[in-house]
Amino acid sequence: MTTTTPETQAARLSARARQDQRAAADPAVSAWVAANAGTGKTQVLTDRILRLLVEGTRPERIVALTYTKAAAAEMSKRVFDRLARWVTMETADLEKVLAELAGAPPKPEHLKRARQLFAAAIETPGGLRVQTIHAFSERLLQRFPLEAGIPPGFSILDDRTGAELRRAATDEVLGLAATRPDTGLGRALTTMIAYAVDDQFDAVLREALSRRAWLVAMARLGDDEVDALYRTLAGIAADDDAVSLRADMLAVLSASEVEGLRDIFRTGGVTEGEVAEHLHRVLTDKSEDARLAALTAALMTKAGTPRKKVVTKATVKAHPHAEPLFQRAQATFETLQRQLTALDLVAATRALIIIADAVRQRYEHAKAQRAALDFDDLIRKAVALVQPQANGTGGAEWVLFKLDGGIDHILVDEAQDTSPEQWSLIDALAQEFFAGGSR
Repeated sequence: MTTTTPETQAARLSARARQDQRAAADPAVSAWVAANAGTGKTQVLTDRILRLLVEGTRPERIVALTYTKAAAAEMSKRVFDRLARWVTMETADLEKVLAELAGAPPKPEHLKRARQLFAAAIETPGGLRVQTIHAFSERLLQRFPLEAGIPPGFSILDDRTGAELRRAATDEVLGLAATRPDTGLGRALTTMIAYAVDDQFDAVLREALSRRAWLVAMARLGDDEVDALYRTLAGIAADDDAVSLRADMLAVLSASEVEGLRDIFRTGGVTEGEVAEHLHRVLTDKSEDARLAALTAALMTKAGTPRKKVVTKATVKAHPHAEPLFQRAQATFETLQRQLTALDLVAATRALIIIADAVRQRYEHAKAQRAALDFDDLIRKAVALVQPQANGTGGAEWVLFKLDGGIDHILVDEAQDTSPEQWSLIDALAQEFFAGGSR
């Protein structure tokens, strides 16, 4: 009988993990690594760079993209520290290190190259390219500004300056909308304010501005097309409006039915008595808003769901029709209430698009005056630069021709934090350049 001790089990797991790390670091395969924090993902990426270099890939043909500048600096430091140790390491020790790295004894040329890599990496024009995707995009745009349709020598807005420009653009738009309430911009502001709670207005506006592609696409459609699109998505008929829906909600019970349920519930339990008072207000309140609020309180909870266990057993026995009538009214009212909420959401979305796009246009104008790009611009314009279908100037083919052969391997750290726009750039490069390379 074989007994497995905790130490033996730990050793086996460690060996298995190291085997998996070597497999992921193998330059001959494309690999995606998903693991918890602190389990060695960055170590795997570092090992992959080192194995590429040892096997003969020139440093300038590797691009390692990270999420932050700190991560780029850390990975670069790890690579150079290990290359520096290899220069003076005893041959036997270097053989052991390279064998551990690749999982196989190194060839003589690997040993020779390993000792030369530190100097080669330092002497590489532009250095070993371990950088953020924004830095990579900036360098790409600096090389091809005219093809990208941007001013040569453009500057980069830092987060603080960009926030200040957006704030100024927002203040300008809101001020203009407030002074012109009868314009489309003014009506949009009035609609949005109705849904603003605490600081949610600013938060929603910031979120809309961060989704530039969506915002531009919606603005191009026009107000009527946006309304039709979101009505379809929300399941709202083209002829539905708030007035008719509110009227239908008030009509889920006729006046005689409201009166009958009120009188029945008044003689029932505590909850029935509470509902009866709401139903009484439906009959007596003067304004439509007040009657609708009373009916809502009678049928629904404060959370917006139908009331449960309203009708007592005694009432069911004495008035068997009361509970089915009340529940049917609740079900119809809930459906209509959802439609009204969806209609309000469509109106709020249309208003948000109008306000946000006006802010976006002023923000873009402010950047253009400064010949500046923000971090989102770097990615967006870099994607357009290398995608022929996105580059209306026809310059993408020239850019790809100049870049072709310059990149063999793209390695991405912290890929879960990479945005869809950033992946568009990575995929565009992969599709155009890689012929048997890894990514």
